[in-house]
Amino acid sequence: MERVDGTKSFFVAFPTLKVDEDLQMLFETVEVLKITTNSKREVLRVHILSRHLIQKKHIWKMEQLIRKQLFAKADIEIILIENYSLSEQYTAKTLMKEYKDSVYDELAKDSVLAANMFEKSIISYPKENTVFIQVPDSIVSKGKQEKILSLMHEIYDERFRIPADIKVSCVPSSKEEEESFDDQLIQSQINAIFDRHHSLVAEKKEKADEKADGNQKNKDESAKDRGNSGKKEFKKKDFRKDYVRPLKQGDDPNLIYGRSFDDPPITLDQVVTEMGEITIRGKIISFEAREIRNEKSILMFAVTDFTDTIMVKMFTRNEQLAELLAELKKGAFVKIKGVTTIDKYDGELTIGSVTGIKKTIDFTVSRKDLSPKKRVELHCHTKMSDMDGVSEVTDIVKRAHDWGHPAIAITDHGVTQAFPDANHFIERLPKDDPFKVIYGVEGYVVDDLTDIAVNGGDESLDETYIVFDLETTGFSSLNDRIIEIGAVKVENGKIVDKFSSFVNPKRPIPFQITKLTSITDEMVMESPEIETVLPRFLEFVGDGILVAHNASFDVGFIEQN
Repeated sequence: MERVDGTKSFFVAFPTLKVDEDLQMLFETVEVLKITTNSKREVLRVHILSRHLIQKKHIWKMEQLIRKQLFAKADIEIILIENYSLSEQYTAKTLMKEYKDSVYDELAKDSVLAANMFEKSIISYPKENTVFIQVPDSIVSKGKQEKILSLMHEIYDERFRIPADIKVSCVPSSKEEEESFDDQLIQSQINAIFDRHHSLVAEKKEKADEKADGNQKNKDESAKDRGNSGKKEFKKKDFRKDYVRPLKQGDDPNLIYGRSFDDPPITLDQVVTEMGEITIRGKIISFEAREIRNEKSILMFAVTDFTDTIMVKMFTRNEQLAELLAELKKGAFVKIKGVTTIDKYDGELTIGSVTGIKKTIDFTVSRKDLSPKKRVELHCHTKMSDMDGVSEVTDIVKRAHDWGHPAIAITDHGVTQAFPDANHFIERLPKDDPFKVIYGVEGYVVDDLTDIAVNGGDESLDETYIVFDLETTGFSSLNDRIIEIGAVKVENGKIVDKFSSFVNPKRPIPFQITKLTSITDEMVMESPEIETVLPRFLEFVGDGILVAHNASFDVGFIEQN
């Protein structure tokens, strides 16, 4: 929706963006304040406002998705400029506790050494709005100390606008610890230098190889020209503008496209990066043809050899498309020669510059039951068994029949939805076929040995009992806090009293909990703390019986407090 002040919600500003459920939840209430770019249009800055905390890893993921989905064909950097308007539950101390992982991630992106120092630091809060960071003293700590301090000021002053007095100092460690820490930092720098050196050497070698290949090609062409010097030369008029290269160049009956080849294939699990020209074989498991400009089409199909799968992309003229589609289709087994490359649009390893495609035999080996005495499976789950089966019942029954099994039993979890499809398969068999399906079900019974009432005495539900429920900041009674207590008192089957109170947890309520319970920081800010609410609740309970859904969870929080 567009707001009164002119801002737009995030997914109104980017309506075609496709994200997962977690990002959808995090960004659905985020507002886009403005979008700016530089004069060269190389950077797109999206200024956003959020009223809940978003960790930096989610911000970076959203930047990548925007660039990949909306600006894949343009060399544009996407930067989300974060602005936050958080509740008063966020102080200098609580923000650091909630955002510490993101601080580490931001430091690591720029300097692994600074991030390691921050991770080993001791953080204290001597005053309400004071953050004191003590980093281990070492030979490199002075230079990284300023980097940590600069980032902390950016986070507190500009991003969250939370007043904070930030101090970063170096504390001497024991000589042994200092030497160990220094050794690790120096070794990290050495490793980085060696990595850069190897990359440069590999890049130079690749360029030299390309140059050598080019020189050799020129020599070969010169030799060919000298050998043909006595032969008739082609005149310029012999080359026609409308010349179309034939789809197949050779008489090989198995050839589908390009030139014939006999290179031995490699398995796809060996193809982990760009390897130049390779030959593979496999089964086409997906296929798409899309028309593009200049009377051409692009073919994209995934090939698997059952060790791995890779995408193949190639171009063809529209008049040759029908002939190719007759051979290249889902389920066909092919042998392909082409060049491995990182696709510039989706960043995935693909095979392009295809020089040849041939038909090949189905090289897969079908399993068979070679036992002279066939078994009968009496415990089989289909996809109708939630979280325990993924196969269609017809596929399972057909496999048992083809293997010569006399029967198979279908025993799904508490359901019988697979029975009709299994029966349809049996009806299609010849009348004299002895194969049969045994129809069953995996039923459930109540464990009557489990204690329904815990710590029970001689009380009866005919007496007074209290049905209560808690809302908390998380699922750990040790680390999380109660934010609401609600209860009703029942006597003789009738509600005679009620208890309801918010509780100030003295910490921010996580965004996921707010989405789950609809309780915000603002709703609990003015409420009493648990030290005040809990005695009132226990007085309300008195000698009554406690009743709750998932009682161990709620009682655990009561006991902990």
